[in-house]
Amino acid sequence: MNAAFVHSLITAIAIAAACALLSIPVMLRRWAFIGEGIGHAGFGGAGVAWMLAVIFPAMNQPAAPYLTASVFCTITALTIGWISRSGRVNVDAAIGIFLVASLAFGFFAQQVYSHHFRMIPAWFGEFLFGQTAELSSAAAMAATLLCLGVIITIAMLGKEILAYCFDPTTAYTSGVRAGFIHYLLMVLLALTIVIGMRVVGGVLMTALLVLPGATSMLLSRKLSGVLAIAIATSVLAAVLGLLASARWSFVPAGPAIVLVMVAEFMLAFAFSRVRASQ
Repeated sequence: MNAAFVHSLITAIAIAAACALLSIPVMLRRWAFIGEGIGHAGFGGAGVAWMLAVIFPAMNQPAAPYLTASVFCTITALTIGWISRSGRVNVDAAIGIFLVASLAFGFFAQQVYSHHFRMIPAWFGEFLFGQTAELSSAAAMAATLLCLGVIITIAMLGKEILAYCFDPTTAYTSGVRAGFIHYLLMVLLALTIVIGMRVVGGVLMTALLVLPGATSMLLSRKLSGVLAIAIATSVLAAVLGLLASARWSFVPAGPAIVLVMVAEFMLAFAFSRVRASQ
């Protein structure tokens, strides 16, 4: 087991656990496509770095697209949260607007960059489909710290988060800091997506933020059970997906992880139907 695979495994497990925990509020608040909106904002953010590299060649650095993508993901998450909270535009519309704008600008910038430098820009494939083969120990450490941060935050504010997810208005009238919880969840989602794009890419981040919660809610009605099942199924999918990619080099890790999650969901759905019919 080489160092690169260990780094990939640590990163994938950490991201899977963080996404599993966040998938519960995502499902309860019906934010199923928020991963798409924020993830593709990263692609648009990378496009800014590519355009700046064309204008200022000295800025054509490998790390620049990831840095600008991180900033744009966070800004987009907060903006989506602000627009949806205003009540004038629902969250699906806000996500859709940022998604198409970011994709359009990212592809536009990529074409301009490729035409100017006669090469594909750095991070182009990674932002769309992920890349685990070249993950460093720093990336694994960042993912682990992020996972711990999400766990600690949810543990400390679990009751407030749960109250907000079920009914924001009632939670606010009961003294819950609804606005703070709303934007906190947006920031946690943005940070998780920024790291998660390294594993599965922006295209597939929605799966990691939806399937664990959807699967666990089919199998349990208790909060502790839902959380445990979400984490277990998400981590299991991450491990199996990476093992499949390591065993067969032509199998991409990101899609393999997602397909395992889909299989878990289908099994949970079938089991819930059988249990309901008895």
